[in-house]
Amino acid sequence: MDLFHFDWKTVPFRMIAFVIAFSLHEWAHAFVAWKLGDNTAKNEGRLTINPIPHIDPFGLILILFGPFGWAKPVPINPLQFRGNKRLGIVYVSAAGPLINLVLAILFCIVYILTRYYGVMDGMSEKAAFALKTTLEYCVFINVGLFVFNLLPVPPLDGYKILRFLSPRRWDGAFYNFEIYGPWLLLLLIFIPGVSATIFGIPMGLMVMWVQKVAGSIISVFI
Repeated sequence: MDLFHFDWKTVPFRMIAFVIAFSLHEWAHAFVAWKLGDNTAKNEGRLTINPIPHIDPFGLILILFGPFGWAKPVPINPLQFRGNKRLGIVYVSAAGPLINLVLAILFCIVYILTRYYGVMDGMSEKAAFALKTTLEYCVFINVGLFVFNLLPVPPLDGYKILRFLSPRRWDGAFYNFEIYGPWLLLLLIFIPGVSATIFGIPMGLMVMWVQKVAGSIISVFI
């Protein structure tokens, strides 16, 4: 399934999936920051699952019709974190991708159950297509955001996790690397073959893992 392409037929279903994935991703960042003692995101109305405060209209349009996009970054102030500030940044950064992974598993469970119980069999063709496509994109897009955001390239979450788990003496090198991070990210997205290797292969493996985990969870109850 190609997540980043122009297709009028699937736009509504991808929009639903992206809005859910982005909103919960940013909420997770805000929630963990708030639990660590930083009220910055809460004071700006970002401690919510309401998608409106999180969605950047231009970024959403790009991700629906192009190869990349974004939501509004959650503002944080690590100086307000209780305890180790660097670990606090790691926790906040990891929260977004992790919630996407959890969502992918949950939507995969729902998808498997709808097929198992024949929920779509009694629906009209259009309704069945809408439900099936929405659930599929909810799985694939959440897996995609999990994998993509964990790439160790600025300004992605994976880079922040790597940087703030590394020794402080490496901060200078990381700071210099940040200047080129956005350009490197664009190269990874647009160079033919590179994105398929860096992004596509890990995503395919993660989708299989999510399906296996979802199946294992269902097998406990059915």
